[in-house]
Amino acid sequence: MKNKENKWLNYFGLILISIQIISCQIKSQEKEDCSKYVNENYLEQTTDTSLIKEVFEYQENLLERFGESSVKGLNHEAYHLLFHSSHGYGKSVKFERKVGACSISVKCIAMKEWFEDCKEYQIRIDEDEWNELEKMIYEFNFWTAEDFRTNKNVLDGHEFLLEGNRPEAEKCNKKSYKLVGRGSPRYDKMEALCENILAYEDQIKFRYEQSGKIK
Repeated sequence: MKNKENKWLNYFGLILISIQIISCQIKSQEKEDCSKYVNENYLEQTTDTSLIKEVFEYQENLLERFGESSVKGLNHEAYHLLFHSSHGYGKSVKFERKVGACSISVKCIAMKEWFEDCKEYQIRIDEDEWNELEKMIYEFNFWTAEDFRTNKNVLDGHEFLLEGNRPEAEKCNKKSYKLVGRGSPRYDKMEALCENILAYEDQIKFRYEQSGKIK
């Protein structure tokens, strides 16, 4: 009888040890998953509420013109850049990473002579190409940047709207969605990021044109 009791005690002991090991592994994985957010410290922002309303209305208008929708609330990672010029042309560049697949989609409006290189396409990209974009996003501190800056005294310029969605950050108590807006020619780090993303899209387009995947 005593041997039987010892057998059960050993059995339950093994179960408890297994549970502790699994629990430690889960905590270790969560810590590793949150490591890229560890240095994110958000600024106290006092953006004018009228400006916030104006920016979101402008975003809604541009999304409608491009036939696009916000990436907010998606269950996967995505970054979406909207560029629009006061001359009436613009470009939408959306990067997405779903389970087992990364993609880029590009749309254009009012393609004129000085914007004739804008080509609409949608294509799968490599994980490394997504990682290059993400590296850029974090190097330029997108997630901790000031949300909106604009120069209302400019008649001849352009605007950038860049939104990001990363649902996995929520479990680390970090921002899972952000929208940044910039109006030229008030140049700063976020406008530099947006211009780099446009240049990066051009590189991707050229690469896939050369391989025949974009006609």
